[in-house]
Amino acid sequence: GTHFVAVEPAGTTKECAACSVETDKPLWVREHSCPSCGFTADRDWNAAWNILSRGLEDVGVGHSESTPVETALPTGTTTVPAKRVLEAGNPTLKREPSGER
Repeated sequence: GTHFVAVEPAGTTKECAACSVETDKPLWVREHSCPSCGFTADRDWNAAWNILSRGLEDVGVGHSESTPVETALPTGTTTVPAKRVLEAGNPTLKREPSGER
């Protein structure tokens, strides 16, 4: 299924998706460039990532910087069809303390 989580969008264009430092910028500036950590991204992408992060936090999960995958192919193969890529698990789910559900 799909989950929908309403999040507060205020400040998501000012907040750095990498380090959470807020930087004021006028609306005509379309690139986020963090003076604290040096992270740069399209302003809308940065805001979208912050909204995603807030939503995931609200439901008790996070997201990793990269998605681990395994490929089910013999060695020496140079192309990988999408159906042969398997997610190696989701390390971003927070485990519940034992006995809780």
